This record gives sequence, C-alpha cells and structure tokens, in this order.
Amino acid sequence: MIIPKLKPTNRSREFDSYSDELRSQVIRGWLFSKKTHRELDEEVLGIDKTISRGYQSMGILHFLGLMADFHSFFKGIPEERAITLLRNNVQDFQTIISILEGNEPILNIQELIYQERNEISKAKEDASETRLQRIAQSDKRPKRLRVYSYTYHRNSDIIIEAQLRAHGICENCKQPAPFERISDGSPFLEVHHINSLADGGEDTLDNVLALCPNCHRKKHYG
Repeated sequence: MIIPKLKPTNRSREFDSYSDELRSQVIRGWLFSKKTHRELDEEVLGIDKTISRGYQSMGILHFLGLMADFHSFFKGIPEERAITLLRNNVQDFQTIISILEGNEPILNIQELIYQERNEISKAKEDASETRLQRIAQSDKRPKRLRVYSYTYHRNSDIIIEAQLRAHGICENCKQPAPFERISDGSPFLEVHHINSLADGGEDTLDNVLALCPNCHRKKHYG
C-alpha cells in the first residue's frame, strides 16, 4: 500500500479552534469513510454545512497535510492496522497518530510562547513575597508538554551571502559582531527576515538582515 504524500499548509486557525477529540473525529471521518468536508462540518463539528461549506473540516485536515488523496484511503481497514501503516511510513505522521490515539494534548508552540509571556507579565505585577511563596509550593520538575510547530527550509546561500554582505557588522546597530564562531572564526551574526516567512515574506537577500543577537531579539520581542 502506497500512502499518499502529506502536504501540510501553514494556516492553523481551524486546527487551533477545536479540541483533539473533535479533530480525531474529523480525521477518522476523512480517512475511514466517504464523508465530505461539508458532512464532517455538520455531523462532527455541529456547524450548518450550508453556511460553513466544509471549510472548517477542510482547514483541520489541510493543516495536517491530509488532502483529497487521503479521502477514504483506509476505508474498510481497522484503525489499529492503519495506525501501524502510518507509524511505519517514512513520512512523519506522529501528530495525526497522537490525535487518533488520544494521547496527551498537542499544543501549538506559538500559543505556548504567548501563554508564557502572559504568565510572566502577570507575575511581574505581584510582590516578590507572593512569587517566592508560589515558588516554594511549585513542582521542582517542570511539566512536560507535547507541542507541534511548522518551520521553513531557508535558502543556505541567502544566509551566507547576507552574512558576507554585512562584513562582520550588525546591519541594525552598526556594531561589530559580539564574537567569532569557534568552528570557522567567522563573525557571529544571525540572519533575520524583515517580513517573516510565516506572514508570506520572501526568502530573498532583499528581505533579510544580518543582525547581532541583541538586535535580533529586539526585532522579535522589542
């Protein structure tokens, strides 16, 4: 059995809007039956299919890479057998398998970062005594979380050319790189996309800057 190629998209809005339980039902409906996106919207997500036109289920499935060629692909095959086939495939089906098996929740890493920032902001408002009391009562070992994230394969030629263009000088603060790499003695500058790839920015020399670590962090968090 030749399993189709995953073709995940970057849009996570619909995926993030529903629980793992509803996601799993959408995935099952798509892989193991002939239900359409519209039918899944109505029967699983409880949405009027004449209004949603199937876009909610489609968004969940497309984010995971489950396009049309996966529709009813495992129809008539036991779920346990299908999961084994996915697990043994060269592609990474782990997120889909985890949702189907009902394992620990999978969090969007960007949501986790946002959550931690909010918690830090709130903690700053408390008195030091209050924070120390919470520390004394907190678990010494942090809770382990499963997260998912998609990234972009950047053009290595652009990274190198941007660093060479900078001649060891940060293209923002105009100061020399803070140190040299042990590996090859080159100035340590990080390549930053002016318009982020996640927002549709291009991976081109015109859209990147070679920055010192401080300026790079300032671009993201300042």
